[in-house]
Amino acid sequence: MERFTGQDAAFLYMETPNVHMHTLKVAVIDLPAKIPYADVFELVRASMESKLHLVPRLRLRPVEVPGGLHHPLWVNDPNFDIARHLYRKKIAEPGGHREMDQAIAEIASTQLPRDRPLWETWLLEGLADGGVVLVTKIHHSLADGVASATMMAKVMTLDPAQDDLNVARPTWVPERLPSRPELIIGAFGDQRQQLGMLGPLVKKTVLGGVNVLQNVKNRAIDVPYPFRTPRTVFNRTLSPRRSFASTSLPLAELKAVKNAAKVTLNDVVLATVAGALNRFFEERGEHLSRPLIASVPMAVAMAGNAPRESGNRVANLFTSLCNDVTNPLLRLQMIHAVTSQSKEVQLQLGIETMLDWADAAPAGLYRWILGAFSQSRLSDYLPPPANLVVSNVRGPDHPLYVAGARLRAIYSVGPAVEGIGLNITGWSYCGDLTMALIADADAISDPHVITDALRPALDELSLATR
Repeated sequence: MERFTGQDAAFLYMETPNVHMHTLKVAVIDLPAKIPYADVFELVRASMESKLHLVPRLRLRPVEVPGGLHHPLWVNDPNFDIARHLYRKKIAEPGGHREMDQAIAEIASTQLPRDRPLWETWLLEGLADGGVVLVTKIHHSLADGVASATMMAKVMTLDPAQDDLNVARPTWVPERLPSRPELIIGAFGDQRQQLGMLGPLVKKTVLGGVNVLQNVKNRAIDVPYPFRTPRTVFNRTLSPRRSFASTSLPLAELKAVKNAAKVTLNDVVLATVAGALNRFFEERGEHLSRPLIASVPMAVAMAGNAPRESGNRVANLFTSLCNDVTNPLLRLQMIHAVTSQSKEVQLQLGIETMLDWADAAPAGLYRWILGAFSQSRLSDYLPPPANLVVSNVRGPDHPLYVAGARLRAIYSVGPAVEGIGLNITGWSYCGDLTMALIADADAISDPHVITDALRPALDELSLATR
């Protein structure tokens, strides 16, 4: 058993019937000419069972503490049955890319049940080109983007011949679920350590704030802060339904723009998204009152930079998409300047400060604040902390295989959250940057309007830097 960290628990507390806090990992797979099973679904089941011992976190389920006295516990599920995590679905005809995206949107529109480990995998069949799709929903409390990439590396192989479905596996021993008295006694014991963090953390936060204020005069450019945002169609109280769209961009072209403009790859991704959203609002005949603010998740490294395969260590960087700048190259340079300055502010404040506050805040109060905001519908009246989330995760640059089948493409995307109904994630794989978008379906019924505009937006940047 182990206690949830504050940040992991926050993703549980934020969840409501309309706010689904799972991430999606989508693998499009080319099946080999011969597979060792007559049915692809049985192949998926056998392959996943053969790898579970490599990712023991997938057998952990959450156990709530009575009265919310502390964060929940992770416990090995004594009733674990992989059949409760595997499902299959048919892609609508004619089985093209958009039909695939629609099937993924339907899967994304339901919550994960809490009485078992917080993940499930769907096999989508019916692609016109003969491939299949694996859609894995993983609750954000279980893993962030970096941890998910590490987990994926453990269950995939570099050589199709290496995947032995009959390899000997260690015996798994489940845990007994803790009793109510054990949960309460453990919560009080852990709370003493939690309360002891508050004094040093307050001092650290004050010193970080003073450091930020002292450096204000040295800033060459204004830094965007949360809630200084325009209201848009996707900044509202969420519905339970999600829309999903995906596409891919050549990684070499993105890197060429990066090198020509002397910026980062993440800056180029942000500028490409900015250009696509400008087209989106132009087609709607809408004018932004001020530039969009993007929340950009930043992985916080652990001591020693050891690979992390579970949990969350993420800080949010707020940056402007500079939509008011019409010249694509100048917009890219402005995004680079603002993002660089925002990183400096994060360092001055202390990049782990918010993580520490998540661990130190009393669990009951933390749960009430996050849950109350999600259910209050205040998002329809207050400016959102950010307009959208934009992530960029480095994936493998070599082909991956599962059960002898090659992964053609990998898409990944995080959740839409209350007031921020648009999340766009880039994931690099084998020379492509795959882009996945999830949105509130009541706000954006067809998100392909945005993903279709990413290619022209990149073309503009390529031309401007050529």
